[in-house]
Amino acid sequence: MGEFKSEYDQFWFLYQKEIRAGESELIFRPFYSSYREEKSAYRFQTVLYPIYYSEETKYWKVWTFLFFFTGTSALHEDVGEDSDVLTPLLFWGWGDTAREKYFGFFPLAGKLRNKIGYSELSFFLFPIYTNWKYKDYEATSILWPFFLYASSETREEFRIFPLYSKKVHRGKYERYSILWPFFQWGSTFQDKKEPVHYKLFFPFFGFKDSETGNMKSRGFLILPLLGSLFGYGYDKRTGEQDYNALFFLFQYGTNQDEDYHKFILFPFFGHYRFGSKQTTFITPFYFHLQTDTYHIQSDDTFLIPFYFYSKRKYVQWERDESYLKLWPIFKYQKDREGNLVWNVLSLFPVKSEVIDRIWDPLWSLVEYQKLSNGEKRFSVLMRAYSQRWTETEFHASIPFVLELSITPEKTSWKFLYGLIGYERIETNRNLQILWFIKI
Repeated sequence: MGEFKSEYDQFWFLYQKEIRAGESELIFRPFYSSYREEKSAYRFQTVLYPIYYSEETKYWKVWTFLFFFTGTSALHEDVGEDSDVLTPLLFWGWGDTAREKYFGFFPLAGKLRNKIGYSELSFFLFPIYTNWKYKDYEATSILWPFFLYASSETREEFRIFPLYSKKVHRGKYERYSILWPFFQWGSTFQDKKEPVHYKLFFPFFGFKDSETGNMKSRGFLILPLLGSLFGYGYDKRTGEQDYNALFFLFQYGTNQDEDYHKFILFPFFGHYRFGSKQTTFITPFYFHLQTDTYHIQSDDTFLIPFYFYSKRKYVQWERDESYLKLWPIFKYQKDREGNLVWNVLSLFPVKSEVIDRIWDPLWSLVEYQKLSNGEKRFSVLMRAYSQRWTETEFHASIPFVLELSITPEKTSWKFLYGLIGYERIETNRNLQILWFIKI
């Protein structure tokens, strides 16, 4: 305590540099920032965040521009390096093997490899022709989604939309339809102890039944996205019961183990608990989320957009962190290492540590930090005045006007960057005038 465990330099809110053991950070606010962690060779960079940012190590890199243009690269021990660039219409990839090379311009023509869950996806004048593959599964569609055929050793799919469709994964599920969505039937959970069979006569009636009759579910007047006007279901094995009315506006559910409970009167009130997680809302603006597991305990409260509070307790490490935002007035944060920071005026309405770190000093009226190494920092009026100190050191700055530094080994101050200044290093003392003259 009392000694700086980091090298720190700052000019107003525009520039900030800090070097700690194994870590370094550089910010030219708000244009550029860089963070490095030596042990894992991790690096995080931003340019006018959130317009552009990148993350990388020795083995991988990801970047995004406006969240619509993204790129990834990875180094594989067996096949070397491969890279991908994805935009809304244009995409391409390259690497050390032919398998990693592809190019496409949507919707004209192209090929995509190892993306969106498929090993290969090809198209020509989409939706006229599309083909995709995964392991031994291959699907071909003409005028997607109207005509489709797919097969593998265990799967089969055929569709002439909306007249007829068949989708089978042997030993897992079977789904059929005629004149979709009016007539649908099938079975699921075929690999479980109790498979489930269902039928839907849209929009009037739908039901599900388990093979032994332990589970039943009924729905009446079913509409897409909204669900059923009235519905109910139960499972004798778990004692679970579910009811709904007026589509999703009223919902109620419970079970005998009391680890599941649901009561919703949308949009006024709702409470949902399943296992170790709970959610409560009052109107669409207030939410309370809780998690309680062996590894982490979390508690989040939202009053959109004005209030957000988050607390995490890492049970195994016996550490906790918390975050509070009273938008746009105040932000408070304490991380699991014990570092604390708060500031007055925080204009981004939700939690984002990167945005807070880069943008908040541009408009903060007051900032305060208390670091785990004992160092404290304080500034006012967008860092028009800043100071940092420990038990043995003190540093203060007024941009363009005054720089002051007091340590056991050295005392110095400069007015107007050396128009007048003083420096003491142990027994040596110097007076500086007119920037270049030392006495």
